[in-house]
Amino acid sequence: YQRRVRGDKKAQNKSEPSSTPEVEPAVEPIENVLPWEVFNKEQITELLTSAPTEILTKLCSLLPTPNTHVDLKNSIRADLYLLLLHFAKQQNFTAEQAGTLVTLYQHILNMVVEGKELMEIVLETSLLLACKKELKPGMKLSFYDPKQVTSISEYFTSGIFQHFKLYRFTLQQEQEQSIISLEKIVHTCPPLGSFDPPPLAEAISDHDIETYLNASPPVSPRSEEEGEGEEGEEKDKQEEDAKSLINMENVQNVLDTVGNDIMDKFSKDMKNKCTEKENQYMSRLNKVKKAMD
Repeated sequence: YQRRVRGDKKAQNKSEPSSTPEVEPAVEPIENVLPWEVFNKEQITELLTSAPTEILTKLCSLLPTPNTHVDLKNSIRADLYLLLLHFAKQQNFTAEQAGTLVTLYQHILNMVVEGKELMEIVLETSLLLACKKELKPGMKLSFYDPKQVTSISEYFTSGIFQHFKLYRFTLQQEQEQSIISLEKIVHTCPPLGSFDPPPLAEAISDHDIETYLNASPPVSPRSEEEGEGEEGEEKDKQEEDAKSLINMENVQNVLDTVGNDIMDKFSKDMKNKCTEKENQYMSRLNKVKKAMD
C-alpha cells in the first residue's frame, strides 16, 4: 500500500508543470525636463551671462508672448522674468536651477490668471519646493538645497504673495485695444520693358477736346492795353467837361435863377394869405353893420 501511494505521488509530480518566478521589467527613468520648460539651456545661459541692460531686450524676443511693446500683460511678464533672473544671478544659481525657477514662476502666474486663491497657490508652491508634489508626472523640483528653498520662499513672499491682489488685477484685467490704420501709397518702378505711363493712360477725353475747341479766343495783351487806353481817355474827357461847366459866371447865373424862383414863390404865398385875411375881415364888418341896423 505504501509503495502504491509513493507511486501515485511520483505520477502527480511528473504531471504538474514546472513554475518559474516572473521578473518585473525595469522602469526606465524619466528625464526631468522642468528646467527647460520655458527656455532651453542655451537661452538660460545666455540670459544669465548678459548685462542687465540687455536681458530685457533678449527676454522680449525669447518669450512666447508677442507684442511686449503694446500688450500690457506681456510687458509685465517680461519685467517679472527680468527681476527673477536678477535674483537667480544674485543667488549664484546654475542654469538648471535658474530654468527650474522660471518654470515654477510661470506655473504660479498661470494659477493667478486662472483665478485661484492665495492660500491655494501658497500651499501648492510649498509642496513643490519641498518635493512633496510633482509638477509633472515623475518630475519634481529636486534641484535646490534647504537654504536655496528658503531664499526662494522669501522672494515669493515679498513679491507676488504680498502684492497678490495687484498681480491678479494686472494679469486678469482686459486691456482696451484701439486699432489705428494708416493708409500708405507706395510708388514702385514699372517692370522692365513696359510703357511708363501705359498707353492711353494719359489720353484726353473727347469732351475736353470739344470744350477746348469751342472756347472763346483769349484776349490778346495789346487789345487789353488799347481798351484800357480808351477808357482812360473817356475819363479825361468827362473830367475836362465837368471843369468847363464849373466857373464863376455859371455859378452866378444858377444862384440868380434859384433866388428869383424862391422870391416869386414867396411873394405869391404872401399875397394869397393877405387876400384871405382881408376877405375874412370884410365878412365880419358886414355882419357888424347888419346887427347895428
